[in-house]
Amino acid sequence: MRSIKLKGGSLSSTYYHDIIGEEFVRKSVNRDVNREYGYVRWYSQLKKLQRYNTQYPNLFPKVLRAGIDAYTPYFDLEYLEGFEDIKTILATKKLTEYEIANVSEAVWKGFDQLHSIKHKSMIYTGKLYFVEEVQQKINDALKHREFEEFYDMGTHVYFGGIVHGLSNYMNELENFFDEVEIIEEENIHGNPTLENIMYSFDENRVVFIDPYEESIIDTKYLDYAQVLQCSRSHYGHINDNDVVIEGGGVSHRIATPKNFHTFNQHFESKLDNNKMLIDVLEATQFIRMLPFKCLAGDIDKAKYFYVHACYLLSKVFK
Repeated sequence: MRSIKLKGGSLSSTYYHDIIGEEFVRKSVNRDVNREYGYVRWYSQLKKLQRYNTQYPNLFPKVLRAGIDAYTPYFDLEYLEGFEDIKTILATKKLTEYEIANVSEAVWKGFDQLHSIKHKSMIYTGKLYFVEEVQQKINDALKHREFEEFYDMGTHVYFGGIVHGLSNYMNELENFFDEVEIIEEENIHGNPTLENIMYSFDENRVVFIDPYEESIIDTKYLDYAQVLQCSRSHYGHINDNDVVIEGGGVSHRIATPKNFHTFNQHFESKLDNNKMLIDVLEATQFIRMLPFKCLAGDIDKAKYFYVHACYLLSKVFK
């Protein structure tokens, strides 16, 4: 038996296993500790994967089995031989622009397939998104004293420039989500950061992993925004390295590989004219993640990404 711990999941564990010639990936979680952000999210991901295995047989890893080992729930997924997550590909490989364009095109092809199942949006969910994914998430993060003290500073320094805290944008955010109209929704991934998109050079296709169920608004623009969260805001690459927190100021000394910029140019070139919605959704995704970072004990990253969210909002609501 061979086991290797993999990245992924702030509050769950992911391992590669090779047991008597069977390779698979096991995701397990504690049922009691941080139950809402741990077990509930884990279970909702399992159910979404089950549905998507039927609707999109080749777009998500197959669920092999699920159960509970002693007191620990788990589910096993097929091992994706020959695939690697796009964040790692862009961060570590020497690529031609042609290869990067192929990766971007494969992501778009996967999204087009995923988003092809549509439904009319007969209910208004913008307000609920604001309350749950902005207000509630910031309130949950503020339960952690160190983050609360940082938040209460109200004004921060972002790479030498002044950025005002989230309270300065809450009214504009609330009004934005009060007025946003999403007439048609789609099946979505919910959390397609580049780390959650696997790519095979041999097959020139993607497989999506770690879908997220609690998105509130099932719009393709949310999926697009989360790609930009990595390709434009460099979330995954920064998250793998150290950030600098000095009082109320945040920065980093991380060199971003050119591959990310090239990929982003190709990806953004296919976006339509819903720029403001995509930009706001990108910013709010950094707010949505804050409780996960705090619960995982990664307070410095929570501080950095919080200020980055405020910086993004300052560009939208000028």
